[in-house]
Amino acid sequence: MKKIIITLFALAPLSGCMLIDSYLMTKYDPNEYKLITDIRAEAQTYKTQCDDAVSSKQNAVKLAYDSQLFALYSEHIPRNKDLIKASADLHLIAQGLSDQYTKSDKVSVAFCKIKFDSVEKSAEKIQTVIGSKPR
Repeated sequence: MKKIIITLFALAPLSGCMLIDSYLMTKYDPNEYKLITDIRAEAQTYKTQCDDAVSSKQNAVKLAYDSQLFALYSEHIPRNKDLIKASADLHLIAQGLSDQYTKSDKVSVAFCKIKFDSVEKSAEKIQTVIGSKPR
């Protein structure tokens, strides 16, 4: 009987810590997941259209807007520090491509594909993090 009581008292602090960690962790947000999934799908699609300069410029502007929307959505979610940083970094990549098209209409196809690919890969990593949050 003493062993059972001692075991229960030993496990109580551990379960208490798990409850506190669970409370402090940001929960899964379906809107956040949808936004990053849209960004990933756009980057994947837009990467195949880099041969068309007019479409690529429009796509770059759209992706920069959507990544900004995602960053703004994420920035005030409590206990979401890592994702706030990741969303801001993602926006910088997308904005860099958009800015390049603003400076010059002669953006290389390779640069376009590399930038859209970077956005896609970053979005996939962020999507994985968001998807693994507790529900």
